[in-house]
Amino acid sequence: MPGPCANHPGVEATKTCAGCRREFCEGCVVDLGGWTYCGSCKNAAVAASQNVQEFKLPREALTYAIVGIFCCGIILEPIAIWKGLDALNQIKRNPQLPGKGTATAAVVIGSIFLLFNIGYLGLVMTGNLARFR
Repeated sequence: MPGPCANHPGVEATKTCAGCRREFCEGCVVDLGGWTYCGSCKNAAVAASQNVQEFKLPREALTYAIVGIFCCGIILEPIAIWKGLDALNQIKRNPQLPGKGTATAAVVIGSIFLLFNIGYLGLVMTGNLARFR
């Protein structure tokens, strides 16, 4: 049999908060992302989700890597690698941050195309590019 609401002792509790596991009446909880939260836990859940969503560094790194494939790769690929490694280090310190795969992809793509650009630049500078045409 349910007990009283944690906020309203005279009202029967009908819901349990997913955060603190205390019992509340219908008026004291909200549904958020498929979970039921009390006011305090809802605020913490919203704040945590906003912090995670604001981590844009992996996507920026991947953008630099992809744009670098098509233009200015000798400049943009090192930036992509640097931003990707920075994102991976931040994710390692805070595993709740998203984007590990995106940051890894940026580092891999940036590294491959940086090597390609360096090789191409070497062929151009030594005059050996004509051999490959």
